[in-house]
Amino acid sequence: MTAHDTPNLSRRRLLRAAAIVPAAALPAVAVASPAQAAYLGNIVRADVLERAQNWYNRNIQYNGGSRATDIDGSHTYRQDCSGFVSMCWHSATPGHSTRTLPDLCTRINWGQLKVGDIVNSYDNHCMLFHKWAAESGHIWIYDLADTSSDMRHVKVATASLRNQGYIPWRYDRIRDN
Repeated sequence: MTAHDTPNLSRRRLLRAAAIVPAAALPAVAVASPAQAAYLGNIVRADVLERAQNWYNRNIQYNGGSRATDIDGSHTYRQDCSGFVSMCWHSATPGHSTRTLPDLCTRINWGQLKVGDIVNSYDNHCMLFHKWAAESGHIWIYDLADTSSDMRHVKVATASLRNQGYIPWRYDRIRDN
């Protein structure tokens, strides 16, 4: 084979060839954004947090008789604590209750809490864990508490939560990344 027999694989020629290849001939790459996280599917912790921050930034008001859209605008969830958690997890609409959220979860120890886990008090209230506070024994949570406080991002003492009967849970469909 002589030098004239070898194809000219210059960068310009390769780019020109790539530009005319039909898009259908290229393999599809699916990358789910938070707005496109699969409804009722697995969800990564960063997406759960982004969904929580969306409602927080929009200052969704507590109203168990009303619904608000999620980050992508495709689903509506109850504007209460368990509706908020359901929205964060992109689980069933209009949202689960504090009684049914544990059915979707595995119980964990307090020290195992990670972003997107919950602390739940059966038949009372639930909160989305955000992160551990710098102070020992405190955590940052997001919740939709009641009409007097609406959406919150607050620091709370784990001892107080334990005394009130809260239990930490991990959503079965949550993934680290």
